[in-house]
Amino acid sequence: MTKATTVDDLIREPIENYPAATVACFDPTKDELPRRALDEPRTIAYLEKLAAAGAPAVLIAASTGHGHLRTVEELEQWFRVAARANLGSTMLTALLRPEDGAAANRRLAGLLTELGYKVAFVRPGRDLSPQAKTDEVVANMRAAVQAIAEAGLAVGLYSIPDVSGLPLTPDAAALLIAGPGGERIVAIKVTEANYEPSTLRFLEEERLGYLKIVQGWDTHLARALRDGPRFDARGRQRCGVTSGPMSFAVFQYLHILAAAERGDWDEVTAAQAAVTRLFEAMQDDPTKFADLQRAKYIMGLGQPLTGTVTKEQFERVLTALESLPRAADRERLARSLNLMEDGPFAERLRNFYSH
Repeated sequence: MTKATTVDDLIREPIENYPAATVACFDPTKDELPRRALDEPRTIAYLEKLAAAGAPAVLIAASTGHGHLRTVEELEQWFRVAARANLGSTMLTALLRPEDGAAANRRLAGLLTELGYKVAFVRPGRDLSPQAKTDEVVANMRAAVQAIAEAGLAVGLYSIPDVSGLPLTPDAAALLIAGPGGERIVAIKVTEANYEPSTLRFLEEERLGYLKIVQGWDTHLARALRDGPRFDARGRQRCGVTSGPMSFAVFQYLHILAAAERGDWDEVTAAQAAVTRLFEAMQDDPTKFADLQRAKYIMGLGQPLTGTVTKEQFERVLTALESLPRAADRERLARSLNLMEDGPFAERLRNFYSH
């Protein structure tokens, strides 16, 4: 049985010990509009299936699961429910929000420690101006970083301008590391549309050279995995992935990571291209991250918190799956989308891999 990684392991050696892949999880929902509720038994079952499939880690309350739309009380419920899942060695991580305030984040960070989470991430708050300067971003995030550190967790930083309204910069990250709680920062997740001004800059920044850089915009994953060892003096893999699409493509991502591990970059590129086809089928604007809630509905995990997936939207995804040129990609992705095995498209998806 795989030994569970401890918080001390992460802090002592982030590059070697931080999980290679983390699923940014969906939020299984029930009930009707105007605001749906978390489906607690379905959430536990979903997380247990991800763990059984081999996901090294899961992230609760990311934008994939509309974490940015939740109230503090809804986040607390979600954190508690996720901790009830039997995950074995799969690591539990979470996302906290500066805009919730220092008191709420101290309480939530303490709860995460009590529940067995290992890492909590912080992004720039949604209460910042899009023109905020570096020192303003640092001041905005610092209380949450400190709360997580004081609770005994490892800390992750997170750049996701589609949610925050502005990116986290390497300079801001370095200043947070130099401040209170910064010694517990182990990883930086980067979810930005353009690779060179985001992920590459974090890799190049020498002050961050001991941290794991986690690619979050999935179309850049192959490049990040190729670049990762170039930015470590010992040639170790600096890059990991925290992926929303891994929520609906877990078997494909494990295949991609195995191909990268053996240096089969042609296969990494080809398999990633298949995920990208589905990702693009959920994008209405190519400069914005895909609306992955469409895949959540296909999986049988419910409708969005405050919206509804239309027939046109889910059929675009299923058509993209059907049109993939390689049968092995179609099979792995259909198995992933049918992870729950009882969703509204279970039979249709099973046809791709039950011969």
